[in-house]
Amino acid sequence: MSISTINHKGKKVVFIDYTHCKNENELLVVLYELRDVFKNSSERFLTLSDFTGAFGTRDFMKKANELGKEIFDSRTEKSAALGITGIRKILLQAYNSIMKNKLVPFDDKNEALDYLVN
Repeated sequence: MSISTINHKGKKVVFIDYTHCKNENELLVVLYELRDVFKNSSERFLTLSDFTGAFGTRDFMKKANELGKEIFDSRTEKSAALGITGIRKILLQAYNSIMKNKLVPFDDKNEALDYLVN
């Protein structure tokens, strides 16, 4: 399962693991799994996405932007990301330009978790 929870300093963080995704279909499966987690709960979320080794496609970003506006943005308290390098930085900037709650990139998982819970 690509969606799990991490308890960090007494707070729940939803961890979204894209590291195993090698094509657009696998990315979309994880994205839809996350959509379902959000739809099946009324809470606001702290999220940590790990994109290490994964790549974003135009269609994936289009769908992420749609779901971001429709569901994720209003239900996310704070977001962080790992593995944002190269072209992914440009994709992240485009995503953040339309979202109220920005996805903040980190190189270290513990730093990202500390940011989310503080």
